[in-house]
This record gives sequence, structure tokens and C-alpha cells, in this order.
Amino acid sequence: MTLSDFPTDMRAIIWHAILLPMAGLIAAACVISGFFYYNLSHADIKDRVDGLAAANTVHMQAHVWQYDLGTIQELIDNYVETGLVNAVQITDGNRIHLTAGTVDPSDVAYALEVPLFGLGQSSGRKIATMRLEASNAEIWQNVLSNLSRTVLIAIGFVFVTALVILRLVNRALLRPILKISDTLKNLPEDLETLNIDLSDGQEVRQPDELVRLVDAIHEMRDQVLAAQLAGETSEKRLARAAKLTRLGYASFNFEQDRFLECDEFFAESCNMTIDQVLAMDVRRDFVETILRDEDPKKIRVHAKQFLGGRTVETVVKYNLGNNEVRFVRQILHPVPDPVTGELVVEIASLDVTDQHIAEEQLLQAQKLDAIGKLTGGVAHDFNNLLAVISGNIELTLLTLESPSERSYLEVALSAVTSGATLTQQLLSFARKQPLSPEAFDAAKAIKQSSALLRTSVGDAIDLEIIADGGLWKAFADPEKLKTTLINLVVNGRDAMPNGGALTIEVRNTRLDRDYANHNIEINEGQYVCITVTDSGQGMSDDTIQRALEPFFTTKGVGKGTGLGLPMAFGFAKQSGGHLKIYSEIGKGTSVKLYLPRARTESEAKRPDRPTPLRAKFKGMTVLIVEDNTDLRKTYEAMLDRMGCQVHSAADGPSAIALAQNLPEVDLILSDVVLPGGMDGNQVARRLAEFYPKAAVIFMSGFTENSITHNGRLDEGVTLLQKPFTANDLAAAILAVGG
Repeated sequence: MTLSDFPTDMRAIIWHAILLPMAGLIAAACVISGFFYYNLSHADIKDRVDGLAAANTVHMQAHVWQYDLGTIQELIDNYVETGLVNAVQITDGNRIHLTAGTVDPSDVAYALEVPLFGLGQSSGRKIATMRLEASNAEIWQNVLSNLSRTVLIAIGFVFVTALVILRLVNRALLRPILKISDTLKNLPEDLETLNIDLSDGQEVRQPDELVRLVDAIHEMRDQVLAAQLAGETSEKRLARAAKLTRLGYASFNFEQDRFLECDEFFAESCNMTIDQVLAMDVRRDFVETILRDEDPKKIRVHAKQFLGGRTVETVVKYNLGNNEVRFVRQILHPVPDPVTGELVVEIASLDVTDQHIAEEQLLQAQKLDAIGKLTGGVAHDFNNLLAVISGNIELTLLTLESPSERSYLEVALSAVTSGATLTQQLLSFARKQPLSPEAFDAAKAIKQSSALLRTSVGDAIDLEIIADGGLWKAFADPEKLKTTLINLVVNGRDAMPNGGALTIEVRNTRLDRDYANHNIEINEGQYVCITVTDSGQGMSDDTIQRALEPFFTTKGVGKGTGLGLPMAFGFAKQSGGHLKIYSEIGKGTSVKLYLPRARTESEAKRPDRPTPLRAKFKGMTVLIVEDNTDLRKTYEAMLDRMGCQVHSAADGPSAIALAQNLPEVDLILSDVVLPGGMDGNQVARRLAEFYPKAAVIFMSGFTENSITHNGRLDEGVTLLQKPFTANDLAAAILAVGG
């Protein structure tokens, strides 16, 4: 490595650093040497002048005594010419005045006056004076001559010294600095490869400032790498988080109505590519097209907030065409453009369509649950009223012989039956009807009811029943399924006033986790799917949203109760299944009823209950526990007509007190919900201590009680749903062994 490897500015600095001190040293050496040479030359001239005077005074006195002026002049001229002195003057002050050479009085370096005396007897008398003068010119000539040699020697010394110093500096300082500079100037992309080694061959450099500088650079490299790693890790985490959450980003110039930036997730939420988004006009293509379902007032309010510098958080509805709708949560933050100062709005967006749908479904489920609780409570009280009415009508019919009078009561009894059916539908929607689920072949059950179904739809509609092979057994209440299908078929029929096609399809299906996550109250698993599809008028989205509300109907007054779909929905949910409505205006509607697959294929079917027209149970002792006085009297009269010996109590404690005095009871007929701190189940267990062989029949107008769980009767429990007829009561007594 040579000095030429360094930049020009650095070379100049290095040369100045080396040459300026050297030049100073040379100058100092010259000044010191000049003084030395000057003094030396001055002393030499003085000695020379003094020696000349001492050697020639006697000889010169003789010539002056003899007045030999020519010889004297020749001698002094010779003195000057030989350079012994610069000027000689001999004078006696009168006749002798001889001069050789000239000297500027101001340039006289040394002058010597020597008196000349006579000879012989006049040796004591001064006859003349000889003045010898030497000029500074000779001294300076000697000084310059000596200085020239000295300067040459000094320059040689300085040059050699500079080379040695430069070599030492180059090795100890310049080469490491250049190595550090080149390494940092050509910094590698991968900082891990950055390594500065100042060792010279095999020799390890001793710790000094440069070594500490390199150590500091390496430490800085490690810190930068650690910061980069932390930054990359954080960036990757943010990227993963954005990717997992599908968080989109975009920005647009508010004044120019142009998108400036956009990432793939924002473009994907618009069903576009990034280039397509960047080519959009924000107002025309985005606001007026994609956001066309949004309230213009809401958009104007947001625009005012942007202009005021406020950040806006909102959920907007994207209408992407082809009936595709997405809901997107957006955070819009206004910032000024750093160059132009124009308003730029940054958008962070998140597709919350699934969440929005889930929230709507949850809200719908909560609303339906609230309505269900209300209808369930109303149905309970209404059932008790209907039970009193129907029971007394039946008892009256037993005593009447007049056909006209009987016809009036039979019409009233029919109305009571209709009211009971209505309350059953309400209980079905509220998921509070008692179910008797079993494993059964749904396709077979539907085909067995095909005649009734065809009668329900009429001749103008083609009914087709399709069942896949290898169907699983469904686990539900088959009787309630038949009722549910009739309601769905009637709905389909009413949607096709001019005739059409109605299809019932039965198949196996599996609802996966994704489907379950997107629908409320449904578990993934295997189901038997029963789909009822009509080619009718179809329903709008708003109608579908309200279709499961009880008493909501699009039919004319008196043409529908609005309980068909709600009842089907309640039956599906109470059975552990699911109901889904798909519809399109002008194309028809499909209602999918999912029933859970039976866990075992060998579940025993419950025996059919016998329904005798009139039964006599003469001699049977029955204990009735019922808090409603009118109902208790009605049931007492029914059982009395059947030949039973009847005892009754208004609550559990009264029944237990009565049992202590009754020797024998064959049947306990108890309401489930009772006052006095004991429910019917608890009363039955206490009475079993007195009458272990007595049969038990429960009565209820409401099923949220101790003998039903999730709407299903406990095993071995017999329940009469209020209101019930005398024949229903007799059939229940026969079923329990009466």
C-alpha cells in the first residue's frame, strides 16, 4: 500500500503533517548554523588580519622609513588581491597616503590599525599608521557556502527521516485507517461478514486506539445486527399478524380522488387487483359504486371529519355485484402530504363479514330466545285455561242427548283443539315441547306420510320425494318431524299460487367446523339433511331475516299464522339440529332441516299409545295433585266417569298428608309445577314411599321442569301435555298398566 492509494485531500494532509515539521527543523538548523558560521568566519578573518599585520609590520615599517612608496603600494595591492583583506590604507597624516581596495564603512566586519615606527634611533617614533579592513561580504560568503552544505545534508537527512516516518506511519496508522475506510466504504449487504483485521501477517497488533476503534465498529455491527434482527422479527410478526387478520392498507388523495397506495388484502376486499384499485376514481368508482348501499349523509359526515383532522372508525358495506356483499371495518386517518400539503387519508381495513353475520345471527337468536320465553309462559297459562274448557265440554257432552246442543259444544271443543294446536306450535318454536326422540329412517317416515303431504299441496303442484341410498338413521321425534314437514310443504304450496314443483330431498351430510363457526347454535358433525325446495316467488333478504319470528307472515290476512317456519326452527334446534333458509326472488326457496345422526342403530322405538274411545277403570284408586282448582275438579269428574275412586290435593305437602290416611293408591296423577316448595317429581318420589307399586302420570302445560331435559322426557316418564282429552287420559292410564 502506497501514499497514492489515499485520496488527494488525505495525501495533502499527510504530506503537510510530515513536511511542515521537517521544514521547520531545516529552518531552525539553518538559523543556528548561520549564527555559528558567522561567528566562525568573523573569528577567522580577525585571526587572518591580525596575523597579516603581525607578519608584515616590520617589513612595512622599513619601506615607509625608506620612503619606498612604490614597494609599499605594491605590497598593499598584493594584500588585497590575495584576499587577505578587503582594504589597506597607510598614512602618516601628511605626505604618505596609500590605499588598496575599498570597503563600505557600513560593511566593515573587522578593522585593525597598526602604528608604524622608525628604525634605529627613531624606533620609538611613530612615522605612519597602517589600517587593515575586512568586509562582511566575505563572512556571508563563507556562511552561505557552509549553509549550503548544511542544507543539503539536512535535506538528505529529512528525506531519509521522512521516508522512515512515512513507512512507520503507513504501517502503524495509514494502512489500518485505509483498511478501515475501504471496509466501511464497501460495506457488505450482510453485516455478519463485516470483519476488520488489523493484524500484519502473523503479527498480532497490540491494543491501541485503532484496535479500540475497530472493536467499537465490531460492537456497533453487533448492535446493528441485533437491532435488525429485532426489527425483522417485529416486522415479520406484524406481517404475520396482518396476514392472519387479513388487515388491509390503502391511502388516497382526498383532493384528487385518487388512491396512492394499496396492499393485496385491501384490493382483495374489493375483488380487485392492486393496479385496478390504484386506477380507480375514489368518488366515482369506490364511493358511488362499491359503497352505494351506504348512507350518503354518513359519508358526508366522514368527509367533514377528515377535513377537520379527525380519525374515523366505522363499518361499511361493500356491494361488489353478483349479490356479493362484504362488511369491512375501517379506520381512516387524515394526514397532510409532506410535499404538497394536500390531504391524504390512510385506511386500515379488516373484512368483518363473518363477524357481522355472526353478530346478526346472535342478535336474531337472542331475539328468538326472548320471544320463546314469552310464548312459552303464555302457552303454559293458556293451556291450563284450555284444559278447563275442554274438560268441562267433554263432561257436558257425556250428559247431553240433544243433537243440536251437542253440535254447539262440539264446535267449541274443536276451537279448543285448534287453540291447543296453536299453543303446541308456540311451544315448538320456544323449544319447550316435549320430544320423544328415537333412531328412525327419515326417508321411510316421509314416504309413509306422502299421501298426507300430497293432499296438503294439492293437484296443481308436483311433489317429488328423493332419498339417497345408504341413509343414516336420524335421531329425533318422528311424529314431530311429520308435523314439521307438513308446515314446510304448506309454506311451499302457498309460495306457488299458480302451481309449480316442490321437492323433498333426504341425504347424508356433514357440517364442518367452518360452517359451524359461521352459524349460531350448531356443532360440526354428521346430520341427515331434509331439504324442502319450491319453485315459488322466493324471499328477499329482509324477509329471510324475519321469517323465523312467530306470527310474521307475508300471506294475506287469515291465510297463515306465521308459525310454520318458527315451529320448524324450534323443532330443529330442540332436536340438536339446524335449519337454514336459502331463497332468491323469482326463483324459489329451499329450507334445509338438519337432524343429528343417531349414535346407535338399535335404539328401540317407543310403543304406540293405545287410544280407546271410552275406558272403564272401575275400582282404581287415583290420587290427583293439581294446584288449579278448576282443573282439579275437571280431572276428578273425568276419572269418576271412568269408574275410579278419586282423591285430590292442591300441593305436595297436602298430598303427603293425605297419603298417610289412604291405605292404597293405584295411580298418581300429578301436575309437574306445584306450589308448596315441591315439584311434581319430588312429590311422586315421596309418595312412592307410601305406594311403591303405584303408576305415575305427569301433567304439564310447560316443559321446563324437573322431568324434561333439553325438551326431552326422562326415560320411563309418562307425560300428558295440557290440554288433553278424556281419551288421552285413558290411553295414558292403559300405557302405564292401568
